[in-house]
Amino acid sequence: MKIELIFIPSTTNSHLMATVEMAERLIDQNDRLSITIIIISFNSKTTSMITSLTTTSNNRLRYEVISGENQQPTELKATDSHVQSLKPLVRDAVAKIIDPTQPDSPRLAGFVVDMYCTTMIDVANEFGVPSYLFYTSNAGFLGLLLHMQLMYDAVEEDKHDMSELEDSEAELVVPSLTRPYPLKCLPYIFKSKEWLPFFLTQARRFRETKGILVNTVADLEPHALKFLSDGESDTPCVYSVGPL
Repeated sequence: MKIELIFIPSTTNSHLMATVEMAERLIDQNDRLSITIIIISFNSKTTSMITSLTTTSNNRLRYEVISGENQQPTELKATDSHVQSLKPLVRDAVAKIIDPTQPDSPRLAGFVVDMYCTTMIDVANEFGVPSYLFYTSNAGFLGLLLHMQLMYDAVEEDKHDMSELEDSEAELVVPSLTRPYPLKCLPYIFKSKEWLPFFLTQARRFRETKGILVNTVADLEPHALKFLSDGESDTPCVYSVGPL
């Protein structure tokens, strides 16, 4: 019986093309594997790319485009809400792919979801299959994000205002990094009262997956990957799959 994986990428150019390249590598390594990439289309900037990809669909690497209503969210949080609203359409598309009444219906093995499509973990759970995260950034930043999430979850008070750290001389010890991280150098998302809750929620969902595929190379980030993979960190298994 053929094995089917469902990939759900973010439709920004870099995320989408990295996902396609990873899917192509996987099917080259296993003749029984087929992959469907479900593209949630809402960005007119990627229309030509999506059209080009769909013309290359074959029986082992297929593209399914889901657009829903004519919405084009411009901010990340609006995009997240839009992706959530399309879960029923994704569910229906997957059910059609694995329809047992059809000849040569494949066995669904799991979902691989983009770091900005974690809401689709819920759909994987409905089908009773594991979900994996494709993290298109590096392992060091993944470790920093997960560490920040643990720090906030350990604090009883729900405080998301870190603007006072802008001029702080203090340093943060992050296990996945080789040196202490200056608080004043934290990326904007960790200092923003608006964006920090969103990314903390994303990090919590990362932990629900069976494994995390990171777009990095082991030789470039040995310390971060060792920490994330040696069982000492409370994270799913981490695999380096880069460069993509």
